[in-house]
Amino acid sequence: MSADDDDAAERAFEQRARSELRRGVEETPADVAARLDQGVQLALSQPRRPRMTRFALPAGAVAALAIVLVTQPWRKPDAAVPAAADDFALLIDGDNLDLLEQMEFYRWLDQQPGILDDAAVPGSAQRS
Repeated sequence: MSADDDDAAERAFEQRARSELRRGVEETPADVAARLDQGVQLALSQPRRPRMTRFALPAGAVAALAIVLVTQPWRKPDAAVPAAADDFALLIDGDNLDLLEQMEFYRWLDQQPGILDDAAVPGSAQRS
């Protein structure tokens, strides 16, 4: 395909697109066209904000956030992290595989507040 064929095909496409758009505009109901014209006029009558405002406000917000993050003192890690690590180490220990096998039971037990309080066994009947 030569460059002339490409240009001709492109022009034909543009002509078909223009004719379809014109046909669409001509077939638009009068009330819809009036509402669209009213919306365009309203948009054109709005005062334009300066370009600087559109960029200065977001840039200022980003700069303020960066300053806060840099100047805020670093926090020490929470104490819950080592506890979670200990729990994980307990679960992956080979001697405690029964904990993994019965994890569903332990989850259920954790969701039942006070269930073990009701089932307390007197001190003399406890197993050792």
